[in-house]
Amino acid sequence: MYVKEHIPYWGILMKFLKGTLISLLILTLLFCSSGDDIQDPNPDNGQPGSVTGIVKDEDGNVYPGARITLEKGTETSIQPTGFDGEFLLKGKSNGAHELSLELPLSTAAVTSASVAVQIVANNESKVDFVIQPQPVQAHLNFGSVQILEEIMDENGNTPVASNEPLYAANIFDQPLGLLTAIKAPDGHHVTLSEFKMAKGELNVHCEGDGAIVNVALEGMIPNGTYTFWLAYLNKTRKVGEAIDFMNDFVNQTNPPIGASNGSENIAIADAGGNINVVLEHDSCILTDEAALVIPILYHINGKTFGGGHVPDPEEMVHMLAYFQ
Repeated sequence: MYVKEHIPYWGILMKFLKGTLISLLILTLLFCSSGDDIQDPNPDNGQPGSVTGIVKDEDGNVYPGARITLEKGTETSIQPTGFDGEFLLKGKSNGAHELSLELPLSTAAVTSASVAVQIVANNESKVDFVIQPQPVQAHLNFGSVQILEEIMDENGNTPVASNEPLYAANIFDQPLGLLTAIKAPDGHHVTLSEFKMAKGELNVHCEGDGAIVNVALEGMIPNGTYTFWLAYLNKTRKVGEAIDFMNDFVNQTNPPIGASNGSENIAIADAGGNINVVLEHDSCILTDEAALVIPILYHINGKTFGGGHVPDPEEMVHMLAYFQ
């Protein structure tokens, strides 16, 4: 009787314990599963990928400071290339993007300057841009390109006759308008027809942390002393468009090409008036600002004045080359 009375209770207890154990097992599995999600969420899964590449010319020279843009709708990432010409842009989301290069000054694209690129999760796409520097014509500082009416006749007017002897007017130093005779090293007075013979071009390519400037000019003043300068502008200017000396220049004093002391920007024309030289600079001069004008100065008495101010009576701008 004692045993029989407790069998039902034992069965009920077993059923209760079995159900409780099953419930605890289910809760444990759920908890463990949830805990695994918290401890190992796999944060890299589905993270936006990136695109990397280099900007170089056909000779393999790299271009630092070139602006690269990665776009997808309203999502935009912008980065300049480093000193080695390389870039790395991370997408803000995956999918189809547009990758574009803002061409360095006076260069043309060999490959397309804008390409479609697929940003893939946890992946790095590769896109290189190949460009080529373009020859830039040197323009005569007279007529439509004349800077502040610097080239004058003996009366301070714009010369007209081809045989008129030329004078350089002071445009920066006092007394403003002072006229200085433009003479050649042999002592003869340079005429308008001689002055207007000048022509040629400059070509610049970068080599990472440096730039090479190839100068090829003719019709310059025979045996004349010339210097070359970097006049950076904060906006582009058409050839012949007036340049506001107070507001358009990035630097108050334009640096020389080459060493800052002005010892490396000098060239002497040969007896035939030709200048064929290679100048070097310690940075890529094509990508720093919106535009670059290289003034080519003739030194009337053959003296140069280093990297500082060149006295007005001692020089005049013979030509200008626009890189933009």
